[in-house]
Amino acid sequence: MFSASEIIVSTIRFARRLWPFKAGKDFPNHLGAHLARRSWLRPVWYEFLPGLWMCLEIRDLIQETILLEGVWDPLLTEFVNNNLNTEEVFIDVGANAGYFTLLAARRVQGAGIVLSIEPNPIVAKQLRANVERSNLANVIIEEKVCSDSLQSTIQTLYLHDDSNSGRASLSKSNTAGIENVQVASSTVDQLVQEHGLRHVTLVKIDVEGAELMVLRGMTDTMRQFRPTIVIELEPHLLRGFSATAEDVVSLLSTYGYKVSSLGGHSNYLCRPIGDSEIPDLFKVDR
Repeated sequence: MFSASEIIVSTIRFARRLWPFKAGKDFPNHLGAHLARRSWLRPVWYEFLPGLWMCLEIRDLIQETILLEGVWDPLLTEFVNNNLNTEEVFIDVGANAGYFTLLAARRVQGAGIVLSIEPNPIVAKQLRANVERSNLANVIIEEKVCSDSLQSTIQTLYLHDDSNSGRASLSKSNTAGIENVQVASSTVDQLVQEHGLRHVTLVKIDVEGAELMVLRGMTDTMRQFRPTIVIELEPHLLRGFSATAEDVVSLLSTYGYKVSSLGGHSNYLCRPIGDSEIPDLFKVDR
């Protein structure tokens, strides 16, 4: 038996597919978001791949895209699916509600592990529910901020409004919201050590401008395990931390990484020197 919310979402998805004009194609989405804001449309469970379930809010940009299109960031989705195998380790820094966590957990199932890190308590709750519903026993969830030091164990996280939960940031200037919460802080190196990870294959970092901070806190991981890193670099968000994309590239170069554009959502691929050559040149629009 389908709920009213599930029926409405299915109708919106159907209307998007059949919309006859270029103009107004997003009208069904806007209608759904309006209904959700008025509490007439509640979060719905959606099986975006067989066995992988997410409870999704249509008024949230990322979750709306998954709910209506079945995928988020197709290029990164393809990369994760093609570059993780059983028994490998994936670290998801800035996991949000867990789309890439779930994908990776399925790919590395067996002795593989996913360390999923999400500081926003609202979406971390969703993340836990999604992992549980998808019956994934190989996911470790840490509700923490990844920093560059263990000196401060608590930090302030500024929350965006409910239209984009992925925009929560340690920089107040990087989010339009006024709400904030106090969250626990650690480094990737410390979490790797605490959970006894003996290798790391792939790290995804999407932390709304704090990417340089995260990298400074995972230098031991880069030295010891030489993981591939996919990182989102948005110059305007980096400025909220007095950093630039060039600063990030310089740090990665120091630890023997070369950087190229992955495409889609300002994602960049960072591979240890010695891997197969990557033809793309790293360019960031200022």
